[in-house]
Amino acid sequence: MAALGAPLRTVASFLWSEAVVVLAGAIVLAALLGWILAEMLVAMLRHVFDPPPDHLAVPWPYLLGLGSAGIAGAALAATLSAVTLRRMHLGAILREQ
Repeated sequence: MAALGAPLRTVASFLWSEAVVVLAGAIVLAALLGWILAEMLVAMLRHVFDPPPDHLAVPWPYLLGLGSAGIAGAALAATLSAVTLRRMHLGAILREQ
């Protein structure tokens, strides 16, 4: 985008929006698949438990830490990409190739 003449602010906003969309989709998909897998395992192992569980236990501190790490990683990747893009001389790179 920058090589075609788009302003760096536009490119940076595209990077940030892409990171947000991918991360949001990953969190939703992971939550859904994790819940389905947990329900399936409890249903399969219900006869093993004495007494069987009434509901699933959710490790909230672990999940919040994992989500925070994902958000921090996405923010770091988008920031480093934007900074690296600002330092590149894209016109000179394209002329050489």
